[in-house]
Amino acid sequence: MLTSSDPNKMLSTADAADLLGLQPCTLSAWREDGSQPGLAFFKLGKAVRYRYGDLIAFLETRRASSTLVARQLPQSPVLAAASGVPLKASPRPRKARNAASLTEGQQSLF
Repeated sequence: MLTSSDPNKMLSTADAADLLGLQPCTLSAWREDGSQPGLAFFKLGKAVRYRYGDLIAFLETRRASSTLVARQLPQSPVLAAASGVPLKASPRPRKARNAASLTEGQQSLF
């Protein structure tokens, strides 16, 4: 695990992901979709860098003392959707049709 005492040390995406225990593609996705606004990064040409102190601060915002507390942490819309938690009431599922309720034209489609 990467450690540093300098909060201003700049880390690559791979090093930042290693520090957070994530895959680099996760950080890439979060940058792209903006789902983690508390996770700041620097864009220097094509290079992306994370400040060590910012990563530690981000981790502290995700700290919980129990699963119940963790469930109450604010989730981004993207993460909520990925976890299966609906953001708003979903429409009622459509009732399945049986063959008897279909017209001849509709039956020929099947």
